[in-house]
This record gives sequence, C-alpha cells and structure tokens, in this order.
Amino acid sequence: MIDPPRPPLSAQLPPEFRSRALEFQRELDELLATRVEPMQWGAAIFRDDLPRAVDLNLLRIDAAGADLDAHALMAEADKLQAGLPHRAVRVLDPGFAAQVAPGFSAAGWLLRRTAIMVQRRLRNRPVDASSVRELTIHAVRGARRAAIMHEHRDLDVGAEVLAAGALRVKGVAPRVFGAATGSDVTAYCMLRARGDVAKITEAEALTSAGGRGLGNAVIAEAVLAARRGGASLVFVEAANEDWAKWTYRRMGFDEAGTLHLFVRPWGE
Repeated sequence: MIDPPRPPLSAQLPPEFRSRALEFQRELDELLATRVEPMQWGAAIFRDDLPRAVDLNLLRIDAAGADLDAHALMAEADKLQAGLPHRAVRVLDPGFAAQVAPGFSAAGWLLRRTAIMVQRRLRNRPVDASSVRELTIHAVRGARRAAIMHEHRDLDVGAEVLAAGALRVKGVAPRVFGAATGSDVTAYCMLRARGDVAKITEAEALTSAGGRGLGNAVIAEAVLAARRGGASLVFVEAANEDWAKWTYRRMGFDEAGTLHLFVRPWGE
C-alpha cells in the first residue's frame, strides 16, 4: 500500500534551489534518452537499449491539468509504455502526488520517494579525503557492480542500471571519485555537471571499506571538484529515509523537496 507523501522534516529552502535541480534533471533525462515524446502534461522518456532501467524509461509529469487523475495517468502509461517490462510515472508536484497516491496504491503500484538535497553548508567536521582519487569509470566497475547488484537482485535489471550510470553524453559524462582499501576500490562517488549545476548520481561505501569514513571522503571530494568546476548548485537525490538524509546533512546538504516515482513492476 502507498503511504501518502509526507512533507520533509527540515525547513524548506528557497524554491529556486528545487527548480534549478529539477531543470537539470529534465535536461539530463532528455540527454540520456534515445526518444522523448512530448505529452500534454510533460514528456515520455525512453532509453530503448536499456528498457529495464526504470529511471530512464518513465512518464515525467511536469504540470497537472484539472482533469488529470491517477486513472488517467495509468491509462497513459499503459498506452505509451506498451512493450516495457514495467510502468513508471514521476510526479514533480508534491501536492499532486498526494492527490493521486491513493489511486495508484489501489491499483497495486509502488511509490518511491527521493529527497532532493542541496549542498549549501560546510560539513560539520573535517573529512580526510587524502586517499580519494579521480578515476576512470572502468576502475570502479567492480565496486559499482557489487553495490548495484546488492540493491537489484534481478541480474538483468542490475546489469542495465550498471550500464545506465556509465552512459556518456556530451556535456554530462560522469566523473568518478574513488578510495581504495588495499588494491580494491571500496568507496566511490559519481558526479554529472552541466553549466553551473552538478548532481551526485551514485555514492557508495562497500562493507569492505571498514567504517573508515571513505564514503564521506568521496562525497566531499566530488563536491569540491564540482565547486572548482564552476557549479554554484550541487545536489543529490537521496533515499527518503532518515538514515540516508542524515548522512548528507552531515556533509552540509539540506532538503529542497521530494520527488515521487510511482512504479508498477510488471508490464502487460
């Protein structure tokens, strides 16, 4: 059952932070897509060679019309996403997300919330990033595979999510920062930037990192690299769970809003 969307616990930041982050995400969606089909309320995004990557194959609802409800959205998803192994609808307006959540829940859809968190304060204690290096995407493949396959037990889905994160497109190729334990990369952070906005797209510390603070260190180095590259806004989509948001708060991030992705894990 889908719980109604909840407001973030922290005070809201000025709306411009959220709007700039969302505009970057819209651009990234479309740059990574193989097809973009305009809709009355937003756009249908497709990555035809990676159909199981939910975040690259979804309906993005930018603005809700007065006649739009959960049933209309589900019907639109069935029409436009025919042939995909799932259905997915991302709703940007939190008020509209709360309005349609009961209808999606009654039809068996799941809700994934992510918090938009913007880095705007100094971290609350120094972080030793001396072991962090900028690496190639190939150098962290083993660490990325371990982290992604731990979350996605379906091997086909995991393989496509792994490929999706490494996609290179002009202007937003991922930069990678990693730290090693022995000869193995055990913590890494990935960053995409365009203009004066940058987004952390993956940040993981494996169990083998041994609680040495390497997860914080790779995030700190990625943020520093983004700032040096001219980014005046650095943000991340964090799992909307207290433990995940607490980690980023310690690194100087504050909540700027919540995104809602409604997913039906099966297609036809």
